[in-house]
Amino acid sequence: MRTFDRLTAWGMRVALAAGLAATALGATAGTASAWEMRVCADPDRMPFSRSDGAGFENRIAKILADEMGAELTYFWFPASAAMIDNYLRTGECDVIMAIEDGHPTLTGTLAYFRSPYVFIQRADRPYRIEMFDDPLLPTLKVGMQPPMGPTQDAFEVRKIGKAIVEFYEYDLKTVIDDVINEKHDIAVTWGPAAGYYAALSEVPLVVLPVTPEFEPPFTPMFLNMVIGFRRGEESVRDLFDIAIVKRWGEIQEVLADLHIPLMFLAEPMLNIEGR
Repeated sequence: MRTFDRLTAWGMRVALAAGLAATALGATAGTASAWEMRVCADPDRMPFSRSDGAGFENRIAKILADEMGAELTYFWFPASAAMIDNYLRTGECDVIMAIEDGHPTLTGTLAYFRSPYVFIQRADRPYRIEMFDDPLLPTLKVGMQPPMGPTQDAFEVRKIGKAIVEFYEYDLKTVIDDVINEKHDIAVTWGPAAGYYAALSEVPLVVLPVTPEFEPPFTPMFLNMVIGFRRGEESVRDLFDIAIVKRWGEIQEVLADLHIPLMFLAEPMLNIEGR
């Protein structure tokens, strides 16, 4: 009964908020009655989220909540696939920030940032690896995050998978620390954690986006990120899309402030109907 009650209440809240947005798009967020924007987030996974609100997910969620006149609350749980199935679907929370665009089981907003896969290496090394076809790459010890992703596929198709000496999954900082401490010569990972922790490192690091942007024939070496909701919640998705467009500049400033590597993503625009 508790799950049904939460889901029903969420549907009523977002329907009200979406209606207000559609009829009074030009009005300030303060004119709308407050509704609860309950976000699933990891309490200690910088640069994404942290219980003190320091992560870019936290800061962007606050910007969007302010725009929509919502009360921002959290359900804290360590990042894992269980967050969707056990908590979003059951109604413990209603929103997950920074989900890969095209997730097969979620309704997503427009993309609000694009970040590349990157090579991380110490600045005092005599090489600068930025391509999978670099002839030096097979001779190096490589750490990789995540496993079973497009970057591992790129190694395997070139038959250089033996260069990968360790895989990492949810521990974002260790892969960078192991390059700093010379456990590995280089690491290949997705951009956000690499950019954030490289900026904090006392040992200078070089973070280079994987080039070219597409692994032949069509595999992108970057991820577009959206905000995710349960399937069928298009009305709340539309409300968030409007808020993202209206606060686009502030969102990009947050990402830059935390040194998230970004690729060009065209700024979206509202049409005359406000969508």
